[in-house]
Amino acid sequence: MGDLGRLEQVDIREVWAHEARDFSSWLAKQENLSVLGDQLGIDIEPLGTEVDVGRFRIDILAKEPNTDERIIIENQLEPTNHDHLGKVITYAAGLDAHYLIWIVKDVLPEHLKAVEWLNEHLDESVRCFLIKIEVWKIGESKPAPRFDVISVKNDWAATVKRSVASTEVSELKLRQQAFWQRFVAYCRNKDSSLKLQTPRPQHWLDFSMGTSICHIALTINTKQEKFSSQIYIPNDKFLWEYLKENELDINTNLGSDFVWWEGTKAAGGGLDNFVKDVFDESNQESYFEWLYNSLISLKKTFLPLIQDYKKQVS
Repeated sequence: MGDLGRLEQVDIREVWAHEARDFSSWLAKQENLSVLGDQLGIDIEPLGTEVDVGRFRIDILAKEPNTDERIIIENQLEPTNHDHLGKVITYAAGLDAHYLIWIVKDVLPEHLKAVEWLNEHLDESVRCFLIKIEVWKIGESKPAPRFDVISVKNDWAATVKRSVASTEVSELKLRQQAFWQRFVAYCRNKDSSLKLQTPRPQHWLDFSMGTSICHIALTINTKQEKFSSQIYIPNDKFLWEYLKENELDINTNLGSDFVWWEGTKAAGGGLDNFVKDVFDESNQESYFEWLYNSLISLKKTFLPLIQDYKKQVS
């Protein structure tokens, strides 16, 4: 093996001299938010920069495209301080945000403790992320950003705590969340390119198609003892009609088991896998394999069609 290079940390101010003009405008680009989203396990779609919230302005306003939940991003190319912590909370309250992302140069212990307290005491649907931004290079290479996640909500602990305090989260939902957590771990080991959401106590797990007009949904059905993998179109009849025009090719790729469906607003189609017990741990590996393979098949089949459709309507 030849000589290896040495990682060298770069002063972030050498890369982004101005917080709003340089760093925020760089981060607000979809390709850079995707890198951040991959690190956090959520999809981030930008809505705007320097958005007014009362007398203040939020650095970046975004949303989670599958749920439309608001995401606020506050940038601080200096150590954490009380002023920015207050802004994060103010923005979250003003916009009813579900994701609070605070990106900083350095983290002071008292502010780390404050974010951990927020994650422990806020409703389980609200998640706070404290992230340290770093820049590294090797030799004369281009500098590369690195998002170091310092604090994040412990979803499993929060859900268990909530289930003890109320009956809102049932034992079934906890089993569903545990199943998705193990499946996400399986996917991370198998395919590092997949964008993985944080599992929640629900019967579905969504995967982005890079657009808000549709996504892939994996589901667990305990009544019918089956798993499903489907393309889900929330409200776009024109996309539905476009896909139906390509039904022959789609069915050729996915087989005769692919079933189309259409509702009042939503529409889509999918594959089903009937089993004896969806929570049978002895067969869990085969369940994960089917879910993963069907997910990849749907992405390969529908992604080119969706990209073509977006070009035609743009």
